[in-house]
Amino acid sequence: MTSESTAARVKAIMVQVLDLDMLPEQIDDELSLYSSSIRLDSLGFLRLIVALEAEFGRQIDDEDVMEADLETIASLIQLFEDKLVAEPLCDQTAPAGHPINYEKMP
Repeated sequence: MTSESTAARVKAIMVQVLDLDMLPEQIDDELSLYSSSIRLDSLGFLRLIVALEAEFGRQIDDEDVMEADLETIASLIQLFEDKLVAEPLCDQTAPAGHPINYEKMP
């Protein structure tokens, strides 16, 4: 998987989960996650991480998130790229065996 495809997937999930008023292609990699155009708060951050975990089929440990120093879009993309290389795919279904639908998350 290329960095470009990972970045495109991360940005598409961000637009969807955070209900952003922009296209994924308009999100610059160096944009702060906490900028006024992203409007990320603690609940949004949690929803975003859960949705990205589902999208990529990877669980991200809390320690990895804390150590990642997530300030920009690029740092978020890098966190998931590192996990894609380091770990095998995990199950992408909810415990009850149903696909995870992160659009319906609170």
